[in-house]
Order: sequence, then C-alpha cells, then structure tokens
Amino acid sequence: MFNPYDYAFQIGVTVRAIFKCNEYELACVANENFIEKQPFIAMSFVLGNFYNRADDSFKAEIDEFFQKYCLDMYKSIWEIGEEKIKYIIKDFNDIVATI
Repeated sequence: MFNPYDYAFQIGVTVRAIFKCNEYELACVANENFIEKQPFIAMSFVLGNFYNRADDSFKAEIDEFFQKYCLDMYKSIWEIGEEKIKYIIKDFNDIVATI
C-alpha cells in the first residue's frame, strides 16, 4: 500500500544529513509531514545549497532535475504518486551523491 510518509522520510533523512539539523530546525523543511505536502521545497533547499559551489556540469544536472520534474513541483507526494516519486527520489539522491 502506498504510504507517502515513507517517501517523505527518505527525503527528510537526506535533508537532515546535509544540514546537520533535526526535523524541526530549518523552518521544519526537514519534517516528514511538511515534506509529504511539499517535497520539492525540501529538495530545492538541498540542491540550492550546492548550486553556487558546484561547477557548471553539476549546475546543469541540478537544472535538468528541476526541468524534468517541473510539472510536479507544486504537488504533494500523494498527488505525484508512488511510481513517479520513486524516480524523483532516485534522481535526487544520485545528484546529492555526486556533488
């Protein structure tokens, strides 16, 4: 059964690790309940943190990520759906792992 909280938790773990914060710091952007409703805000915080320090190839990778999923940016995890959020999280984690 599709549980959006499980996917929000995956994103939250990454946000908390990058910013070394708990779920209630950073304006609650690392909180799973927040992420469940607005996953792209949390992912934008993480990728934006790297953007100014990244070289052009990584900037292009970040830009491509947002272009690829631009139609989903204002959706909740529930609205995005299980299959697509799996791909989004994989792409997100791949970028974070390479930067």
